[in-house]
Amino acid sequence: MKTHLYFNCYQTEALIASHLTPEEFGAYMAVGTRKHTTGNVVFFEVDAARAAATVPAAGRIEELCKPHPDGSPRRSKYLSTYRVLEHLSLESLGKLYLVTRDGRVLGLDGQTYAGDSEARGPNLYAELSPVAPRVVSFLPPSRFVSFVTDPANLVSVPRILFADQLLDREPDGRLAGYLPYMNPDHIVDCVNEVAVAEKSAKIVERNPRLIAFYRTIRRGFFVGDQTGVKIYPYPSADELDEHHHLWWRSASLD
Repeated sequence: MKTHLYFNCYQTEALIASHLTPEEFGAYMAVGTRKHTTGNVVFFEVDAARAAATVPAAGRIEELCKPHPDGSPRRSKYLSTYRVLEHLSLESLGKLYLVTRDGRVLGLDGQTYAGDSEARGPNLYAELSPVAPRVVSFLPPSRFVSFVTDPANLVSVPRILFADQLLDREPDGRLAGYLPYMNPDHIVDCVNEVAVAEKSAKIVERNPRLIAFYRTIRRGFFVGDQTGVKIYPYPSADELDEHHHLWWRSASLD
């Protein structure tokens, strides 16, 4: 049976080998174990051959992730739970999978992000790995990646994964009423401050509860470092309803 390599990147980092397909693995992680019985799951499928150059265990997944004695597939074999993203090159990251609380799985394809038509902010970013604040930034995605991963800064990370979140406003300046954020007035204050000062980043929440997370995604998910940026474009609500109706219905109930 085929052995897959997955990088769980939402709330906790983990590099996991498994005999389950992405759809089976997503359902297992969301609802199929008492270790994690509720909540969304976000993970990448990883190219083990490319990851082996920086994560030696990735080159041994067939050896490390063997079927159970009765021949049944091994659902998860943890290879690492610490500083995972910084050791996975952008080239090794394959599809990104978004899993709802009831185990429905949506796969997104990634592509190189040039950012040629980027507009300046303010933008609302939910950082997912290796840190997890929600921030407002005047920088567009590619410049935000460059800023956050610049080792010349006092504080930086080697590589960053974040979601670009909706920031729609009402005519009176308030956040749109359909957005499920818990602190809308504070977000507006941060947005206004960033807009005036054109700040690179301002933390809105250090450890936010990402309620109804999949309903807040705007352009998609970004992952990058000083060498480049990949985007995983997020379908529109109409596209999700038409082509991924069951997943979107589940995500909308979150």
